[in-house]
Amino acid sequence: MIIRPVFVLAALLAFAGCAPVPQAPVADPPLAAGLSRIYFYRTTFSLGSDNGLLGTVARPLLTLDDKPVAEVPAGSVFFCDVLPGRHQITVRANQTYTLAIAAVANQSSYVKFDWGLGSLTGQGHVFEVAASMGGREIEGQPRLAATCPQAGG
Repeated sequence: MIIRPVFVLAALLAFAGCAPVPQAPVADPPLAAGLSRIYFYRTTFSLGSDNGLLGTVARPLLTLDDKPVAEVPAGSVFFCDVLPGRHQITVRANQTYTLAIAAVANQSSYVKFDWGLGSLTGQGHVFEVAASMGGREIEGQPRLAATCPQAGG
């Protein structure tokens, strides 16, 4: 039967198109001297809350120092370069969540959005994580474009 091998070959070719395409590691541009970089990211794993399959917040809006930066879909990563000092991050979803961080010159900060984890631990829904953890969690992830406020502007 010639039909069976042809069918099997066609099925294999069709399923080959469904395999994930490997992505090259992400290389961020160097940080300009005297600035600080804030990485923002939203996890995809949670226990059925806003980040999960049953979540209700699809793309909450993030603002940095009262300026709109980006919508934050699950699994997203982006960054803004800022002047050192205090910065306020606000995420507007079903509720409004705020976080103030102190950006340090020539260093990176990591801000994580995880509504499921925040609800369970009482830490809040938007929180700063250690650079070692944040760097590990976003390693190799593609970056989204963001409309960052101009550093110093």
